[in-house]
Amino acid sequence: MAVALLAWAAGNAAGASDYDESILGDLSGIPAAPTPWSLEAGANALIGSAGTNAAAGTADFDLVSFEVPAGHRLDSITLISYANPDIFAMSFTGLQAGTPWLDSVGFDIAGYWLMGWTHIQTPMAGVDLLPLIQQHANDPAFAIPLPAGVYTMLFEDVDTIINYAVRYNVSAVPEPGSMGLLATLTTVVATFGRRQRRERSHSLLPRYARSADPACCTHRSIAAAESSRNRR
Repeated sequence: MAVALLAWAAGNAAGASDYDESILGDLSGIPAAPTPWSLEAGANALIGSAGTNAAAGTADFDLVSFEVPAGHRLDSITLISYANPDIFAMSFTGLQAGTPWLDSVGFDIAGYWLMGWTHIQTPMAGVDLLPLIQQHANDPAFAIPLPAGVYTMLFEDVDTIINYAVRYNVSAVPEPGSMGLLATLTTVVATFGRRQRRERSHSLLPRYARSADPACCTHRSIAAAESSRNRR
């Protein structure tokens, strides 16, 4: 836990929405009652410890139900740090829509209710977990970023005790008005650019091609003008 906390604190200031097990208490390991957690715009840190102590015969499963507020979206879930006594070992994390946790934990996970899952390990610090979870998604695969709503995640290890720190990055959803304004500005800029190109091209034409007299514009018009004068 201390390693995860130091890794997070090294580059981030603690926020009001951060959840640190060493301060706020152990996350629930009961599928019917995951620990609720409300996210805010910006970076939200989850710092915890989970896993199995075979010698003591105990298992600690971390279940957290986090809420992405209305008008916002979850852009990424970044693994800040991960500590496992076995540096080659991997731990499991799964993502589900809604709460409570509908699957089991440990070796009994079936996976039918999961949006997706992935393994985490020591070399993955700084990696965004959402695309990895999406790679193991049930159909239909979810889209990134995740929209506002409640989701539940499980962190577990069936062999040893792990420490981890994860950052949930939340941002405001762009308002339709701002998107429309951006589209309008893009159109105006593109139109202006085309007009400028046409004017530059026009200025490079020979003088006879830019004449206001239609008879001077093409060989066919010139021939027609001469024929008319001959008839007169």
